[in-house]
Amino acid sequence: MKTSFARISLAPSLLLMTAADAFSQSTGGTLQPVQSTLQQLVSTLTGPIATALATLAVIACGLFAWSGRLTWGIAGSVIFGIVLVFGSAQIVQFFQSAVGQ
Repeated sequence: MKTSFARISLAPSLLLMTAADAFSQSTGGTLQPVQSTLQQLVSTLTGPIATALATLAVIACGLFAWSGRLTWGIAGSVIFGIVLVFGSAQIVQFFQSAVGQ
């Protein structure tokens, strides 16, 4: 008697689905390790290192402007990037409140 591939693979896949449910129930099903890693990444990117890099970018823009080699596009890009990096939490909070979460 010939058995199809679908029948052979059905039993192990059902077993894996059941085991995955049991594992998620035993571990609480939380994403706390992922959340803490992402929070640490955000605090690193918006912390003192990012502040120092933003200060250096503004200083570089000042030096370029002083030498007459700064265009408005570059200056606007630097300022817009700084606003996005340090205002990202407020921007996300604004959109979350607009959606109702």
